[in-house]
Amino acid sequence: MPVAVPVRDRPPAELLACAERPAGLPTDPALTAQLPARLRAGVIRLARAFAANAARLDRLVEWDAPGRCAGAGR
Repeated sequence: MPVAVPVRDRPPAELLACAERPAGLPTDPALTAQLPARLRAGVIRLARAFAANAARLDRLVEWDAPGRCAGAGR
């Protein structure tokens, strides 16, 4: 059963900034084909983990200040 707990303190300022998302890797198939399959799979796993963490941070920011991250680098 969920329990509601009052929040007394706000999160630190660095946790209230929308996640920054870099431009990413080139999407040229000729370039990505040069990466060995195991390396390419590792890069994909890292990118997915980064995206999940960025989304989690944005959800925290949106919970504190709705609309702050609307359209921020998505």
